[in-house]
Formats: sequence, structure tokens, C-alpha cells
Amino acid sequence: MQIDFYYWGGMCPISDEIIQMLSRWDNKFDIRLHDITNDFDLAKNKSMFFPFLTIVNHKERYYGPVSEAFLQTLSTGMLPKETPYRITMGTVEKSEVIQPIHKDNYFLASQCTGRRNCSGCSSKVKMYQDFPDGIIGFMNMDNETLLGGAEYVPSLYVPYDIPKGQEIAFITCVYLSDETFDYKSAPLRALEQYLSKRYKKAIVISDEEGTFPNGDLQFFEKNGYHDEKVIFEDRYCRLHLLVKDLI
Repeated sequence: MQIDFYYWGGMCPISDEIIQMLSRWDNKFDIRLHDITNDFDLAKNKSMFFPFLTIVNHKERYYGPVSEAFLQTLSTGMLPKETPYRITMGTVEKSEVIQPIHKDNYFLASQCTGRRNCSGCSSKVKMYQDFPDGIIGFMNMDNETLLGGAEYVPSLYVPYDIPKGQEIAFITCVYLSDETFDYKSAPLRALEQYLSKRYKKAIVISDEEGTFPNGDLQFFEKNGYHDEKVIFEDRYCRLHLLVKDLI
């Protein structure tokens, strides 16, 4: 059985954890790793719009984090079933201290998955350091606790098959989703204000109902994003490309 794991460098700290896990199963499966960071054609060919993607036997696509249970099921010859990550998100905004993400505090933003000091956090920090110096997002902080955040990458750096240009910023992720409070809108607005000084548009990809890696769609629409089109659809997700004018 062949497992192909596609990932965008250290964009998501979970990717590093998955790669380490897969290495422990390389005697059971034909495991192949593909970093799409600089391979835009591969990302387009695989219709990849998530920070990582697992494909089993060239056909079955899985979007969530690979787990030991997932691999154990595969080892029996069965294909795991995957349920989209959907929660009822809180709409009451809660904002503590909004601060920019820069080279001196990347380690805080690397906890965007809710993990602290995870093995993949350092990979995300390293990836940030490969970009030009400056602000790459904003965080919603309660003392040293990360409540939420929003990050971006210049669209020309993005391997996904999306509109690209000097005047376009791509929102890579907003986090953390909570069933009681909205911790994401405040840092997103702060990021947009920052981006408006150098970009004309912000674009983002969001699932219609799911909250991973962004979303849901309603969250961005309430924050003034216009739904351009459905950019990808299958049994797991219905992804929309959304745009917001910044000037």
C-alpha cells in the first residue's frame, strides 16, 4: 500500500508530527513525502489547498492529521473513514491584547494548533524566518496564552493554484476556533489594516462548513469577504475562494 504525504513546508506544525509518525511505519507501507513549497505544478496537479494532504494508493484523499489509529486501520487493508472537522463557532468577540507576529515572537504563533512546544513548532518558526523580515500576522494574546491569530503570505510565495500578484496577500490561516468566543476576528482586522498599506486585496480559501484549516465560510463573509467561487469540491469539503478589497 502506498501513502503519499504532501505538505507545505512548516506552514502547519502538525506536518512535522505526521512525517515523524510515518517514519515509524515505513516498514509497513511505501511512504513518499512531497514538499510543495517550491513545486507549484505539483500542488496544482493534486488540487491542493490545505497545508497538508494524504493520498492512499494514488486515489483516496485524506485531509485531517494522520494518526496511529489511521495507520493501524490501513495496515489491516481497510480504508479509514474521515469526518470533516466542524464545530459550532462562538460569535461573541473576545479580544485581549492584539500584537504583531514577528521574528522575536514566532514561537508563540507556532502554537496555532493548540499545542505547546510541539515538535513541529520549531519547523514553523524556521519557515517564518525564511521569509523577508517583517510582520506576518497578528495574535490575540492573554498574557502568554495564545487565544487566536491571523497570518498571511505574499501570494507570489503560495504554492496553491490561486490568483497571484504583487498587490495580493493570501491569508494562510486564522485560529483558534472556539465554541463560545470569537478570538479570530480581532487579529484578522489588525492584519487587514496592516496589509492595506502595501496590498490592494486579501484572498483566502475557506471550507463551506468546516473549520480546518480556515473557516467556516460564514466567518469570512461576516468579516466582509466576498465569495468569488468554489475552487475545489469533493466528499470531504467544498472550498471557496474569497476576496476582500483593502483600499
